[in-house]
Amino acid sequence: MSNSEVPTTLVLCCPVSPDCTAITLHALVLACKQAIVPVTWVAATEDLERVRDAVGGADRSGGIALELSPSWFSSRQVLRQMLGRARAAIPSLDTVVLRGSTPLVHRAVLVEEGVRTICVDHFDDQTRGNRRPAPQGWVCRSVVWGLWEVQAAPQHFSGFVRKLFPWSEAPHLVSGSLAVLHAGSGGTPRATHERLVKLLRWVDRKRCTGDLHLAGLVDVPALLKGAGHGAFGGSVLKAA
Repeated sequence: MSNSEVPTTLVLCCPVSPDCTAITLHALVLACKQAIVPVTWVAATEDLERVRDAVGGADRSGGIALELSPSWFSSRQVLRQMLGRARAAIPSLDTVVLRGSTPLVHRAVLVEEGVRTICVDHFDDQTRGNRRPAPQGWVCRSVVWGLWEVQAAPQHFSGFVRKLFPWSEAPHLVSGSLAVLHAGSGGTPRATHERLVKLLRWVDRKRCTGDLHLAGLVDVPALLKGAGHGAFGGSVLKAA
């Protein structure tokens, strides 16, 4: 299979902010269930339990990821303590998200605490070599064994997609690549819901062409190993 024939692997992440009401959260979850689209729910420690209950379990659909606070990276002890609190709500937690420009330090602590995937807005200047190769077009790396760092798609686009989505939430899809998209960032829960609904409609139209493979952020390590999705996993790795 040539790279041009490999669909884009699209991961949708939806933040659940502390001011997101139960009604709005229910509407977000319902929209994803009706669209039959896996979405990775991103929440702070204090919101993990209610998100888990709202989606029907931590392992449902695209899974749940912990939103890391930049302040946690002030020390190894603080980071370890906060990850421990998160695991009290979701023992199987292995996926986290770090927004902003905070350098990713204490990677070893993340691995020791069971984190296998971290989504970041950009890679830091870590000079250590990539320990595991990623497929061509997959913006991810493994600086330390056991941890995959995945870079989210940038939030600035142009052309037809920008006209369709003036809030610039849809990525430019490249065949055979991995695109991780945050369905909301810094907006109100209502705005996040509106953006997610528009994005789900776009996904529904796009996947009819066979150009999309939908996955959760929690699925990335398995996909990189060529597991979890049969022949498609193998075709992804052939692009590496």
